Parts: sequence; structure tokens; C-alpha cells
Amino acid sequence: MNEEEHFPRDLTQLESELLLWVLPEDRPGYNEMRRYVRKWKVTSRGRRGAGNYILSPLDERIDLESPLPQVLAYGVLETDRGEIAVSVREPMGKQIEFEITKLGAGELDSGFHEHRRWTLSAWHPSLPCPKCGKPCREVFMRTSGGRSLTLGVCRGDERLWIYDRLTGMNIPVPITNFYNELMLHKKVRDPEIALDPRRFFADLPGFRDRELIEAFRTYNMIRTKVSMEDDIVVPASVQPSFVARLVTLVRQRFSKRDQV
Repeated sequence: MNEEEHFPRDLTQLESELLLWVLPEDRPGYNEMRRYVRKWKVTSRGRRGAGNYILSPLDERIDLESPLPQVLAYGVLETDRGEIAVSVREPMGKQIEFEITKLGAGELDSGFHEHRRWTLSAWHPSLPCPKCGKPCREVFMRTSGGRSLTLGVCRGDERLWIYDRLTGMNIPVPITNFYNELMLHKKVRDPEIALDPRRFFADLPGFRDRELIEAFRTYNMIRTKVSMEDDIVVPASVQPSFVARLVTLVRQRFSKRDQV
């Protein structure tokens, strides 16, 4: 971290190129964020150390106290000096937090030779995993209003994400809480299984699509990855879990209260 760094400042050439790379302009959801990257300034360091910064208008009051927004875009450069991770978080008010950091030991510098790069942002259904190139497990979902979503899972890379056809975005899904919802739905109580989320990828062939749909439906109600007005349709052979029914009931009650 450069202690002599002053704010506000422009993005460096490398920062600008990498941020625009993980926010492809052919995807509506990312394209909107590209406009902010081009016109806002780096106004503050973030709270996560070297390479973590805030983009915002010059007159914006920076918020470093609220919970971190979710990651909306992620990519990695593989170089002769290690891997460089690039992530962009969901806008919070008029600020966007991003990180460009070296994975593992050592400091990030610009004197590297790039071997290849990959980003989740470029994926769409039918494509292989952007990192390892192997086929992905794809679970198609739709909402009652006809919106299409796809849960992508790579066993080799041990990664899962949600593709939203409306926005074209691929949003990473942390495995721990998703796995918890899956175990609750399946009523698995054995702690050696229920408390070990890494088993998800090894056991993936044994999970049916409808079980994964129900798990994501409940997960998205509690820890929203995709904001939507309509509920995800669960196949007829699956009854909504108790947690899903409870969350729906609470939302309906608050919705009625707001209308009064």
C-alpha cells in the first residue's frame, strides 16, 4: 500500500483496463456500471487492505461502515508473477468498491507478463467453465413472471454462480450458506455431512435439479443475489421448505403493511 497516495485521483491505466474487462459492455447489467467507472474518481481506500478502493463522485460521502455489498463481477489474470484477482462490488449509493490484488504472497506490481485471463462475466449457458474449461452443471430456473436464471456449477474449480438472462450478469454464489439451505431442504442432520460445504462439489451428481432450485430459491430470499419481483417457480414434485414458506409469509405481511 502506498502511504503517500492522495485522493481523489484518476484510475491508473491498469485499473481502468481491468475494471472495464470484468464489466463487458455487451451485458446490460455491467454496461451501466462501466459508465460510473469512466466518470467517477478513486476517492478513498476501502477497508480490505492493499488494492481495495472506492469509486465515487467527488462530493459523495464515503460509507465504510455498512456491510460489504455483494461481488457482481470477478476475474483473474494468470501471470509470470502469480495470479491477480479483480472484483467489483454492487454499487452502494453513489460509490463502487473494487479490488485488484495478487493472490497468495507478495505485492502486486505492474512489471508482469500475462499468460492468460478469465472472467465469470463472460460466461453464458452452454459454455465451459471460464477457468478450467470443463463442462459445467447447469440448472435452469424461471420465475412466475417468466424471468430466466441459470445456476452454473463447476466441480473442478469448486465454484458456483447465478446467470441472469435479463441483465447478462454472472453473480458468484458463496458455497457455505447455499449448502446450508440445501441441507435444510434435504433434512440432513448428520453434522459430518451438513456442516461440510466442500462436500457439495464431490456429491454434486447426487443432487437433483429440483433440490438445487429449492435451495437457491430459499437462499435468495435470505441473502439476495438476484433482485426480482416474482418468485422462482419450484417444480411440482417439490414442496417449498418450511423456511421458504416462512420467509414468503413475512414478506407478504410487510408488503401489506407498506400499502396501508
